[in-house]
This record gives sequence, C-alpha cells and structure tokens, in this order.
Amino acid sequence: MAGLPAQHWADKAVDQLLAERGHGPFLVASGISPSGRIHVGNLREVLTADIICRVLRERGISARLIFVADDYDALRKVYPFLDPAVYTKFVGAPLSEIPAPQGPGTYAEFFLQPFLASLTRLKIEAELIRASELYRSGALLPQIIQALRARDTIAEILTRITGKEIEAGWSPFMPQCSRCKSLTATELIAWNEHQQTITYRCPPCNLDETVPITGHGKLTWRVDWPARWAALRVDVEPFGKDHGGKGGSYDTGKEIVSSVFGFRAPFPLIYEWIRLKGLGDMSSSKGNVVAVDEVLEVIPPDVLRYFITRPAPKASLALDLAGQMVNLVDEVDDEHAKQRDARAVALSQAGGFVPIGIPFNHVVNVVQVAQGDFARVKEILKRSHYTWSSDAALEARCAYAQRWLERFAPDDVKFSVQPELPACARDFSPAVRAAFSALAARLEQPGLNGEDIHRALYEAAGAHGVPMPELCRAFYLAVIGKERGPRAGWFAEIIGPAFVAERLRQAAAA
Repeated sequence: MAGLPAQHWADKAVDQLLAERGHGPFLVASGISPSGRIHVGNLREVLTADIICRVLRERGISARLIFVADDYDALRKVYPFLDPAVYTKFVGAPLSEIPAPQGPGTYAEFFLQPFLASLTRLKIEAELIRASELYRSGALLPQIIQALRARDTIAEILTRITGKEIEAGWSPFMPQCSRCKSLTATELIAWNEHQQTITYRCPPCNLDETVPITGHGKLTWRVDWPARWAALRVDVEPFGKDHGGKGGSYDTGKEIVSSVFGFRAPFPLIYEWIRLKGLGDMSSSKGNVVAVDEVLEVIPPDVLRYFITRPAPKASLALDLAGQMVNLVDEVDDEHAKQRDARAVALSQAGGFVPIGIPFNHVVNVVQVAQGDFARVKEILKRSHYTWSSDAALEARCAYAQRWLERFAPDDVKFSVQPELPACARDFSPAVRAAFSALAARLEQPGLNGEDIHRALYEAAGAHGVPMPELCRAFYLAVIGKERGPRAGWFAEIIGPAFVAERLRQAAAA
C-alpha cells in the first residue's frame, strides 16, 4: 500500500528463515577473535544476531543466542600496539595462553572483558562460549576425529572451491606444542582413532610427542567453523563479507559441514564492515578502531544500536563520531524526526534511554555555556522555554554531551564564553562598533528569544552597512574569542541577552 514504510531488513530476514527452515527453535550464533580491541565493526555481527533473536521472540518462536569467543586462535604476529621484546616469542600460541598487554590475566580476557561489559549495556543477552573450553572439554572431539578421517575429502573441497592446492602434508588439525605452546610451528605425524591420540613434531623445540587429542590442538579455521556448526547445532549466523565472498569460508564450510559432519550450514546473514570516516575499514590488528566501550561513553546504548540496526547488514556504514552521532541521538529521541526509522528504534531498545525533547546539539551548546553547572543548564533551558521529561534524564544527556565534547567533537563546535572581552575583539571598524551599540540597546528589551535576536542582528548589520558575515564574526570574537560559533541569535539567548548586551558595549567602546 502506498505510503507505508518499507519492511525492515530483520523482518524480511526472519520471513525468509521461517520459509526455508520451519518454525524453530533456533540457535543463533556469533563469534569474534579477541586479537585486539573489539570495535564497533565487530559489534555489527553480534548485534545482527541479537536483532534476529528479538524478531523471532516477538513472533513467539524460541531463539537462543550464543557468542563464541575465539580465544583459542593463535597470535598471528606482533601487532603494532604490542612490544616485540615481549610478544615475539608468543606468536603462534593461543590468545588464551599468553599474557595480557597490561596487568594480570590473559591476552584474550584483556580484550574480551570490556566488550562483554558493553554487551550488557547494550542489552545483548548472549550465552558466552569460549573456544578454548570447547576444545579442552572434548566437546569438539567427535568432529576432530571425523575431520581427521576425512582429511582427503576436505582437501579436495578446499582445492576445488578456493582454487588453491593443498600441501601434501596438510592436516585439518593443528597440534599444540606442550613446550612452546605454539599451534603453528608443529606438524601432525600420526593419529590413533582408537586411543584418541595424536603424534606431533615441533621442530623449533626439537620435540616429538604423543598426546591425547583433547586439549592439545585445534582444527584449522575453514574446518573449525563447520565443525562448530555441527557440534553446537547452529541454525543462523551473521558473518563478514570476507567470509561470505565466492570461495570464502562459508562456501567451503557449507560443503564440509554437509559432506563430513552431516549437518546443514546455518542460515547466512552477510554484513559489510563498518568504516571509520576518513580512515577506512576498522581493524583491531592495525589499531584503526574505536572500541565499543568508548562509543558508549559518548552516546546512549539505544543510539549505538540504532546506528547499526537501521541499515541492512550489507549496506555500507561509516562511523562519524564527530558529526553523525549528534543527528542520530535526535532521531532516537524525537519520534517526529524526519529520517527516523520507528521499527529500527523499537529493535534498538536497551533500557534506560528516556527522551528529553531537546536537540542534542542544543544540549551541547548549553553545557558549554553552563560550564558543567547543572543548575545553570536548567536555568538556561527554562529561559528558552524548554521542558524535559525528568532532571535525571536531562543530566544523563548532559553527561554524554560533555564526554562527546572532550573526546570527539570537532574544534569548530567547542567554545568557551570568555569572562572578559578578548584581546582579539578590541580593533573593530567604526561601523561594527556602531552596530554593536545599537544591538546592545535592542537586547535590553524584555522577552527576546533567539529568533528575535537573530533578526535584530540582521537589522543592525543593514542599518550600519556591515555585511552580516562580518558582524557575526565580530560577535563571536567578542563573546568566545573565535571567528565562528553556534547560530548567533539563539546563542545569545542561551548565554543571556543581558550578558551579551554588556559585552557588545565593551567591544564598541574598546
């Protein structure tokens, strides 16, 4: 029907899922390797899984969400944020068995724990499964044995689909050296299905050893993923475009899970990576990231959810914390906002977000004028005839605004009302001084609002032959010592017409 909004991507995806796979229950999975700071780009995977679960549950269908932390992955290299003197010897060892970059604990937990705390704030209730525990517990032992039996079948699948020849000595299982802990320096020599053991060699350690399969290694990634699908009985999983491309991990996994493990590949949801505006795709290993907990310091959880929930997973998405987030806060806050996606807002509920009915950029300006004094914030807003839902909600929004100003706001948004006439505002032309004198007199009239003051600026500029841009520039120099600032009339209303009138008189007389 004309005029109705398009169906949200999550509702379409669930329609397709139900049409293809019946009516559940469903296990929805996501997973991340904690090789570095877990960033907003990683969040797209987990949040996409969470949204699908929410839609399924809305329809009365049982859905369980799991998050697999790939903490048994090997450290690939010494990343730029690591000390080579410390970490060179750990390359190849599992992330769960090497020290944290700072403080006690393991490398994996150092990066994992802040992300898990962020998931709680985002109301993503996922059951945590650590890959290291899956392997140590023997949960994947049946799949490991199946993979070792089917080594040649897997090699043929990988060669045919990827177009890359598999080396003669290749094994789907990577033994872990009991001495150096490496998963990548070892060679599988033999295995015994009856005794459930492997014999491996570690050339750097000059070690040959026979050990139980369980707890002494892991499957290579392209076999590990389908093995996990089968062991955990995964029905739905989002994954990045790198895994979803032709010849990618999903293509090979789909055939391996069917041919080797006797299970059907999960319903796929392929997502595009999130870019940092001006800096390209986020990458933990390169350090080109904004961590989820950092973003949650400057915008509410509902708004971060909305940022990812609104576009379809395959849509390109750029994170612009300097500008875009200000508008997104207003889209979630104001149900009449032009670009607002009401369905995305409904799926973005994280609890604790209370609309206040005041534009976020206005809050940003008021917070700066008030210099952190919440009582003064309220006084300024009342003078401008604003009302708000509760003091607690307003104070929380002010705190987000203050942190955004400190961490991500562009310089042209930041200002400080100068307590005295700045030195740079002592050399205006006679015409500007005359315009300031006239404007100061006009500001003494009671009941002026921002629109009235802005009109008075135009009138003063015209009456004294001063171009409006020149008069505004002089106004900002006199008040904040910068050539640009918030829209002048409304800015004067925020500061207070009496204060502005006195400052303009000072500038006119200087």
